[in-house]
Amino acid sequence: MDQPTPTQQYIVFRLGKEEYAFDIVSVKEIKDLDEIAKVHRTQSYIEGVMNLRGKLVTIIDLRKRLGLETKSPGEATKIVVVEAPDAPVGFLVDEVSEVLRLSASDVEAPPSYVADSLESEYVRGIAKLGDRLITIIDPVKILELSPNETPEGGR
Repeated sequence: MDQPTPTQQYIVFRLGKEEYAFDIVSVKEIKDLDEIAKVHRTQSYIEGVMNLRGKLVTIIDLRKRLGLETKSPGEATKIVVVEAPDAPVGFLVDEVSEVLRLSASDVEAPPSYVADSLESEYVRGIAKLGDRLITIIDPVKILELSPNETPEGGR
């Protein structure tokens, strides 16, 4: 008999028409778009900071950070808060769609053209579910990219 494949849960979100996911273990919470205080003279992808139960959380526009076309926040815009090494960080995403359980067999390593580029730093794999492709990314690795390494053109 085959051994059952271990599964992991992921928070799936959209940036435009593309679907991405963070491992649920790294996600502290999902918040509606709240008041964000601008911080001047920071990187263009840093939207500002917000107060989350007494803690300052840096808010990063994930579209800008990944080099995607920017768009104004809408009703479905959410902040996905993750625990980073120094302090919590919130990622601005277009919409959080679901919590998904994936087995290891659902996730493939990124293609070699991705693996050879900067994206290999933060792309953990690509999940294939029917005709859906979900790029699994490591939020902490996105933070570690140096400011001049913002990926061009998304994925």
